[in-house]
Amino acid sequence: MTMYRHPRLQSSAGFTLIELMIVVAILGILVSMAIVSYNHFVVKAKAVEGEIMVHEVERLEHLYHTANHVYTDSLADLGFTMTGTLKYYTPEVRMGSATDKISYQVRALPGTASGTDAWLLTRYRDGSLQVDRIPVNDLRAFSTVRYLGNSSAVTSIEATTIYLGSGMSGVNEPEWTDTGSRIQGCQECGRVVNHVK
Repeated sequence: MTMYRHPRLQSSAGFTLIELMIVVAILGILVSMAIVSYNHFVVKAKAVEGEIMVHEVERLEHLYHTANHVYTDSLADLGFTMTGTLKYYTPEVRMGSATDKISYQVRALPGTASGTDAWLLTRYRDGSLQVDRIPVNDLRAFSTVRYLGNSSAVTSIEATTIYLGSGMSGVNEPEWTDTGSRIQGCQECGRVVNHVK
């Protein structure tokens, strides 16, 4: 039996336009996925600075309290030395009065509009600790809610409602001041994290 073979058509070496367009489309998809992933990790890396900052101030407050039997809102008195290394956050400390449910609060604020969240650490008189990662716009409401002694998890809407409906206009509550508590920096994040010691 004899097979008849058709002569093969010889093609020129190279790619067709459709093949090139498919390769370009695939590369575009991969690059866009890489950019989104990169931006996500950059935001997370910036947020770590804020979390480390509030915990470092909390550690220094504990040491200061052990030596002096009081807390302080002065970062200089605490010996806070992250000033040169902070790129994204600025720390602030405020004290609670003797009749408040909190001992102090530490805030990590964004230094620029970086699209990152703020950090708020609240030390209560009963020894518990609350750490919140919240949007910058909700920081005042969360600070007030925590200042009033609410240590349960709170969403942004609940914090705003409690803040607006609580009758707190800043008169009964000490304002955040710059009495030695500000250092250059920034902020980030967006979820609530609870830590109780």
